Amino acid sequence: MAGTKAELRSHYRQLRRGLPDQRNRSNVICRLLEGHTPATGTVMVYDAVNGEVDLHRFAEHCRSLGLTVVVPEEEPDPATIDLVVVPGVAFTAAGHRLGQGGGWYDRFLTGLRPSVARIGVCFAECLVDELPTEAHDVVMDLVLTDA
Repeated sequence: MAGTKAELRSHYRQLRRGLPDQRNRSNVICRLLEGHTPATGTVMVYDAVNGEVDLHRFAEHCRSLGLTVVVPEEEPDPATIDLVVVPGVAFTAAGHRLGQGGGWYDRFLTGLRPSVARIGVCFAECLVDELPTEAHDVVMDLVLTDA
């Protein structure tokens, strides 16, 4: 789909809000994430908004293993993070991300240690062939969907 970032955001936000069975689909993604859980340390997730993958199950899994779980609202120090799960309006399989437009994640992700995995998550319908990118955009190491 061609368009400006704003047009693409609008399209994919509307699309994902209308997706059926988001809870079960989120749980599929959470099960996949469990295979990438670090043995120790701190995992950063996010509190889902309407249409985003709900990571509640994954956060509980991490806590059950004794990991620390943080969210962006807690203003975590990037140097303390061992895995970060990143939301997006849309992603490419190569890890390019269309975010909400504020640039918060791009700024935060640049402060992570190089060894920290950056995993993007989205529903399969939001995995696209290409997205407009800019030099400051941070590419994900892996993108997981429910498909």
